[in-house]
Amino acid sequence: MNSKFANDWWKAAVREIQTLEEMDAWEVVDRPPDANVVGGTWAFKLKRYPDGKVKKFKARFCARGDQQKEGIDFFETYAPVAQWTTVRLMLILEVLLNLKSKQGDVTAARRLLADFRGSERGDIRRCRKN
Repeated sequence: MNSKFANDWWKAAVREIQTLEEMDAWEVVDRPPDANVVGGTWAFKLKRYPDGKVKKFKARFCARGDQQKEGIDFFETYAPVAQWTTVRLMLILEVLLNLKSKQGDVTAARRLLADFRGSERGDIRRCRKN
Protein backbone atom coordinates (compact mmCIF):
# COMPACT_ATOMS: atom_id res chain seq x y z
CA MET A 1 0.00 0.00 0.00
CA ASN A 2 1.55 3.28 -1.08
CA SER A 3 0.06 6.25 0.72
CA LYS A 4 1.04 8.69 3.39
CA PHE A 5 -1.69 7.00 5.47
CA ALA A 6 -0.49 3.43 4.74
CA ASN A 7 0.29 2.76 8.41
CA ASP A 8 -3.18 3.99 9.46
CA TRP A 9 -4.89 1.78 6.86
CA TRP A 10 -2.82 -1.21 8.02
CA LYS A 11 -3.87 -0.60 11.65
CA ALA A 12 -7.53 -0.40 10.57
CA ALA A 13 -7.24 -3.74 8.74
CA VAL A 14 -5.58 -5.39 11.76
CA ARG A 15 -8.35 -3.97 14.00
CA GLU A 16 -10.99 -5.49 11.67
CA ILE A 17 -9.36 -8.93 11.80
CA GLN A 18 -9.02 -8.74 15.59
CA THR A 19 -12.69 -7.78 15.95
CA LEU A 20 -13.80 -10.70 13.79
CA GLU A 21 -11.58 -13.11 15.73
CA GLU A 22 -12.92 -11.80 19.07
CA MET A 23 -16.45 -12.41 17.79
CA ASP A 24 -15.41 -15.96 16.88
CA ALA A 25 -16.82 -15.16 13.45
CA TRP A 26 -14.99 -17.92 11.59
CA GLU A 27 -13.33 -21.25 11.92
CA VAL A 28 -10.24 -22.35 10.03
CA VAL A 29 -10.91 -25.45 7.94
CA ASP A 30 -9.09 -27.36 5.22
CA ARG A 31 -10.02 -26.34 1.70
CA PRO A 32 -12.57 -28.86 0.36
CA PRO A 33 -11.46 -30.11 -3.07
CA ASP A 34 -14.89 -29.67 -4.68
CA ALA A 35 -15.91 -26.35 -3.05
CA ASN A 36 -16.17 -23.01 -4.80
CA VAL A 37 -14.38 -20.85 -2.25
CA VAL A 38 -15.40 -17.22 -2.50
CA GLY A 39 -12.52 -14.76 -2.64
CA GLY A 40 -12.32 -11.69 -0.48
CA THR A 41 -11.39 -8.05 -0.87
CA TRP A 42 -10.81 -5.08 1.40
CA ALA A 43 -13.02 -1.98 1.49
CA PHE A 44 -11.43 1.11 3.00
CA LYS A 45 -13.25 4.27 4.03
CA LEU A 46 -11.95 7.49 5.50
CA LYS A 47 -14.35 9.13 7.96
CA ARG A 48 -13.99 12.88 8.49
CA TYR A 49 -15.28 15.50 10.88
CA PRO A 50 -17.42 18.30 9.37
CA ASP A 51 -14.34 20.56 9.27
CA GLY A 52 -12.52 18.00 7.08
CA LYS A 53 -10.10 16.61 9.65
CA VAL A 54 -9.59 12.86 9.67
CA LYS A 55 -11.82 11.14 12.23
CA LYS A 56 -11.31 7.45 11.57
CA PHE A 57 -9.80 4.96 9.16
CA LYS A 58 -12.21 2.09 8.55
CA ALA A 59 -11.32 -1.20 6.90
CA ARG A 60 -13.75 -4.03 6.18
CA PHE A 61 -12.97 -7.46 4.79
CA CYS A 62 -15.73 -8.35 2.34
CA ALA A 63 -16.60 -11.64 0.67
CA ARG A 64 -16.79 -11.49 -3.12
CA GLY A 65 -20.41 -12.56 -3.47
CA ASP A 66 -20.27 -11.81 -7.18
CA GLN A 67 -18.19 -14.99 -7.58
CA GLN A 68 -21.12 -17.19 -6.52
CA LYS A 69 -23.72 -18.76 -8.79
CA GLU A 70 -27.36 -18.93 -7.73
CA GLY A 71 -28.63 -22.49 -7.50
CA ILE A 72 -25.09 -23.86 -7.08
CA ASP A 73 -23.41 -21.88 -4.29
CA PHE A 74 -26.58 -20.53 -2.67
CA PHE A 75 -30.31 -21.02 -2.97
CA GLU A 76 -31.82 -18.02 -1.21
CA THR A 77 -30.83 -14.53 -0.11
CA TYR A 78 -31.77 -12.60 2.99
CA ALA A 79 -31.15 -8.90 3.53
CA PRO A 80 -33.14 -7.40 6.39
CA VAL A 81 -34.08 -3.78 5.75
CA ALA A 82 -36.33 -1.63 7.89
CA GLN A 83 -39.10 0.04 5.97
CA TRP A 84 -39.53 3.76 6.52
CA THR A 85 -43.11 3.22 7.80
CA THR A 86 -41.73 0.90 10.50
CA VAL A 87 -39.17 3.48 11.61
CA ARG A 88 -41.88 6.16 11.78
CA LEU A 89 -44.13 3.85 13.80
CA MET A 90 -41.32 3.22 16.31
CA LEU A 91 -40.73 6.96 16.70
CA ILE A 92 -44.46 7.61 17.19
CA LEU A 93 -44.62 4.88 19.88
CA GLU A 94 -41.58 6.39 21.56
CA VAL A 95 -43.35 9.74 21.87
CA LEU A 96 -46.75 8.32 22.89
CA LEU A 97 -45.31 5.96 25.52
CA ASN A 98 -42.72 8.47 26.75
CA LEU A 99 -39.82 6.13 25.89
CA LYS A 100 -36.24 6.98 25.09
CA SER A 101 -34.36 5.63 22.10
CA LYS A 102 -30.66 5.34 21.44
CA GLN A 103 -28.65 5.14 18.28
CA GLY A 104 -26.15 2.32 17.95
CA ASP A 105 -23.33 1.52 15.60
CA VAL A 106 -22.59 -2.03 14.54
CA THR A 107 -18.85 -2.22 14.03
CA ALA A 108 -18.66 -5.76 12.69
CA ALA A 109 -21.80 -7.65 11.86
CA ARG A 110 -21.56 -11.37 11.18
CA ARG A 111 -21.11 -11.94 7.49
CA LEU A 112 -19.86 -14.49 5.03
CA LEU A 113 -16.09 -14.60 5.04
CA ALA A 114 -13.69 -16.06 2.58
CA ASP A 115 -10.05 -16.88 2.19
CA PHE A 116 -7.37 -14.30 2.79
CA ARG A 117 -4.99 -14.09 -0.14
CA GLY A 118 -1.60 -15.51 0.69
CA SER A 119 -2.68 -18.24 3.09
CA GLU A 120 0.34 -20.53 3.25
CA ARG A 121 -1.47 -23.66 4.41
CA GLY A 122 -4.24 -23.61 1.81
CA ASP A 123 -6.84 -23.29 4.54
CA ILE A 124 -9.87 -21.02 4.52
CA ARG A 125 -11.98 -19.18 7.06
CA ARG A 126 -15.59 -20.32 7.08
CA CYS A 127 -18.26 -18.09 8.59
CA ARG A 128 -19.94 -19.54 11.66
CA LYS A 129 -23.72 -19.55 11.68
CA ASN A 130 -25.48 -17.24 14.15
